[in-house]
Amino acid sequence: MKNLKYIIGSALLLLWGCADLDVTPKTAISSGNFFTNAKELEIGLNGLYDRNLWKVDQDYWSDDMLHRGGGGVDNDISRATLNSESGLSGEYWRDLYDGIKRANTLLEQMPGARANVNESVYNRIEGEARAIRAYFYSILLTKFGDVPLITKAVDVDDALKLARTPQAEVLQFVYNELDAAAAVLPNANANRATKGFALGIKARTALYNNDFAVARDAARAVIDLGTYSLDPNFRNLFLKGGASSKEMIYFVPLSFTLNVTLDNNTTRGYLPRNAGGFGAQMPTWEAFHAFEAADGLPIDESPLYNPRAPFANRDPRLKQTIVEFGTDWLGYVYQPHPDSTRTINTVTRVRVNNNDTRSVATFASFTGFLWKKGIEQSWADTRLADPNIIILRYADVLLMYAEALIELNENLDAARNAINRVRARAYGTTVANTAAYPAVPETSQTALRTRLRRERRTELMLEGLRYQDLIRWRIAKKALDRRVLGLPNPTDQIRSQWPFTTTILPDVDPDGVVIFNVDALIANKYARLLQDYDFDESRMYLWPVPAADRLLNPSLTQNSGY
Repeated sequence: MKNLKYIIGSALLLLWGCADLDVTPKTAISSGNFFTNAKELEIGLNGLYDRNLWKVDQDYWSDDMLHRGGGGVDNDISRATLNSESGLSGEYWRDLYDGIKRANTLLEQMPGARANVNESVYNRIEGEARAIRAYFYSILLTKFGDVPLITKAVDVDDALKLARTPQAEVLQFVYNELDAAAAVLPNANANRATKGFALGIKARTALYNNDFAVARDAARAVIDLGTYSLDPNFRNLFLKGGASSKEMIYFVPLSFTLNVTLDNNTTRGYLPRNAGGFGAQMPTWEAFHAFEAADGLPIDESPLYNPRAPFANRDPRLKQTIVEFGTDWLGYVYQPHPDSTRTINTVTRVRVNNNDTRSVATFASFTGFLWKKGIEQSWADTRLADPNIIILRYADVLLMYAEALIELNENLDAARNAINRVRARAYGTTVANTAAYPAVPETSQTALRTRLRRERRTELMLEGLRYQDLIRWRIAKKALDRRVLGLPNPTDQIRSQWPFTTTILPDVDPDGVVIFNVDALIANKYARLLQDYDFDESRMYLWPVPAADRLLNPSLTQNSGY
């Protein structure tokens, strides 16, 4: 039945461009009789902003997050079971081409409305559609490599013969489309596909394809717009109020008012059990230890790091990303210590059973950690959530600019300054006030690359970017082929070594990957094994073309290993 669903979906995909295939009743709207004025063009354009089309990678595919159930129903990434019949690759392929179909339909039909639409409005709509279509193609490139490049309607016979277009050709198309869009889109801090969005996505696409000169120029162009700036309040940036921040370039908005929210189970996965959640979507020990100490050194080098008080003297972003032990969180003091069987309801000031320790509730957070970034009281009040799902923000652009310069080994002072601007914001100060934050001192390409990779991980954690960073840096094997650790069972917990042992510390390698001596930690009961994950580097740097599409269209070749 699963295969039949994807065969039907793929058949519809391949027939999507057929000009003669119009099953829309003539009493309703169809593309052939609709796009005649500005209002109708805007309706067509709004279809490109459908939440389901904007793919954001799951953080539990990476070394930053663990899902208690292994990562949802079908986590083919972490288990290295990705294949051509996987729902994951089929979903990305199907939905992204659906978005491309919508964009092509609008772009082909809209010239018929030109006489009825103000020129600036017409150009903006066309620019948004071209930028978004290019964005969809950019994701297909990163996941599948060569993909069919379809820019107009095709008939059924031709659709069944479509071959994969070489990646370089699709990449050039994406660049050209984003340049054309940037030339006509407004330079405004509005949550649409603006000039900043087009240039920023060009920078990201180029960076993901190791095209560093293009990435440098595109990121620099965003900076030179002068439209965006770093928000001084890191915490609030990720809450609903952050929607108006000048740091935001584009986010997918959810809304309680419009009944577009995360569902009950998803939301509760992030919430503490005391607040009615599951504590099932949790930060890993690797994520926690990736944050530097307050002196700017990784925890394996800094004298400030204390495994017995691991939140102390750390990068301020740690406490804004992961809930600190012993602090008020969503109405309760969060404390997973096995002896803390009671806690305080901070609203009523009444002591209650502490369901966030495993000595009381077996399924409390297995790692001991909960996410704080982007989560607010309304999640616990309704057990639904309407967060802003960030696609692109200015801090990312600064780090992309820095990375491009580092990889080109040019203007390293500018690269260091861009990194330091992001770091300074984390400490609530300006880049020039180096006495108030640990500015990056290194000057060599190799040392700055290390700094950049650590900075991206901590600054952008829980924003769906870590997985693709591991893929494009070609370090996914060491980061994802791993055994995941959690707190030992309460009866095994050595209280004098809570929450982490002082005798066996993790290493933070030059790529920012945190490495534990798993065997020693487990043998000494300082940790227990939660999951054993794999990464098959012989094939998994690209995803498979869905088998259902290849069944219908033998011209579609397959990526190696599938």
